Amino acid sequence: FQTNMLSVERQLKIAEVVEKNGGVKTSDLSSMFSVSEMTILRDLAYLEQQGLLKRVYGGAVTFKRPTTEISVDLRKQMNPVEKSMIGEKALSLISDGDSIFLDSSTTALALAKKITGMTGLTIITNSLEIINEIKDEPGINKFCPGGQLQENTHSFIGSSAESFLRDFFADKAIISASGISLESGVTVENTIQATIKKIMLKNALSRIILVDSSKFDVVRLAKVCAIEDINTVVTDKKPPEKFMKKSMRHNIEVIY
Repeated sequence: FQTNMLSVERQLKIAEVVEKNGGVKTSDLSSMFSVSEMTILRDLAYLEQQGLLKRVYGGAVTFKRPTTEISVDLRKQMNPVEKSMIGEKALSLISDGDSIFLDSSTTALALAKKITGMTGLTIITNSLEIINEIKDEPGINKFCPGGQLQENTHSFIGSSAESFLRDFFADKAIISASGISLESGVTVENTIQATIKKIMLKNALSRIILVDSSKFDVVRLAKVCAIEDINTVVTDKKPPEKFMKKSMRHNIEVIY
């Protein structure tokens, strides 16, 4: 398992290097990560399959469509310790009797894994993974839209899912994001998931964002909301000082 984790971490780093530099040689990656070129070639083949880069002779170049989203299976292996920690902290924000929106993020899934033995809870989610996780909890009323199942994220999307979610109102919306910055706010990889998250935030009394520390000062394609629209941020370590100052100005609770 540990070896698999290390390979996943290496693959994510390779994707970052390629995106940052526009392209990279296989031999350079081999030296950088102290592994064989054959191992790097396998990594590149996997990352190309995920839509994160394009293999070329001798290396790889960036290839990122606006709608590209890393599969849920890979995302589950990214920063698992931090996500579990964030899930534990977010659990303290949930009380018996709450109604909650949970998005299809793997960080929200980490929280869902910890919700056991509660009563009178209502969870509305577009995540097939979360529904499967909580399906045997008798104290939870569970609501999930139909619509198109996006295979790589295991989430329901599209107009029918959006219409379903608009008819619900909850005490709390708990969502994650791909980036959070003072200038651009909360962002994700594509407009499809951004729309779902916007509906959840709009129809909730309290807006809670779960992000690990690697997401700060990162900007992705589609905006979900401004920093000022958030009530609470839950993360794994203290955010940058400039973010802490803005949070204080706007009465945003920061839990880390």
